[in-house]
Amino acid sequence: MKKLLLAFVLIVSTSVQAQELDADYFRAPLDIPLYLSGNFAELRSSHFHSGLDFKTQGREGLNVYAVADGHVSRIKVSPYGYGNALYIDHPNGMTSVYAHLSQYSDSITSFLIQAQYDLESFEVDLYPDSGLLKVRKGEIIGLSGNTGSSGGPHLHFEVRETKTEFPVNPLLFNFDIKDHVKPEIINVMVIPMIEGKSLDDERKIYPCSST
Repeated sequence: MKKLLLAFVLIVSTSVQAQELDADYFRAPLDIPLYLSGNFAELRSSHFHSGLDFKTQGREGLNVYAVADGHVSRIKVSPYGYGNALYIDHPNGMTSVYAHLSQYSDSITSFLIQAQYDLESFEVDLYPDSGLLKVRKGEIIGLSGNTGSSGGPHLHFEVRETKTEFPVNPLLFNFDIKDHVKPEIINVMVIPMIEGKSLDDERKIYPCSST
């Protein structure tokens, strides 16, 4: 069982370990004490959770900050899923994702509204040119919210490899998380994959022993 768990950890982290990861490259996306309501790689009903859910003190409208210099590479507005979401590409080859926002910064909002009028659609998925919406580390890019398929106010935050869009564990970046209770692994599910497609009918569940 220890070998199985080790294999899982290696699979999740191999892509990141191939790079020289600067754990202090990103700042926190919020300026409040950081508590989690959802962790990286948690098993959800149909997928693994690909980011962190930060609590926002049960309210909306908290400042959300760019975690590093970069440019806005995607703006998505939808009544479902991530709701109002923002993607920022960074020079280190990573993309940060901010979801369920209540609103965007003024410059991003101006670009968004013009695009919505041009497309005659409230729901949009935009990919601005790299030089159009640049941001600086610590710049306010929006406000936290509860849009899309969200069950309560929080900030869903992700780090992805820009080229592959593979999710990266944000906890590798030294965020000062106030919750230090260690998780207890009860079961491990293994699902074989071929060419990126999962073979759900061959999944196996392995119970974990605490000893």
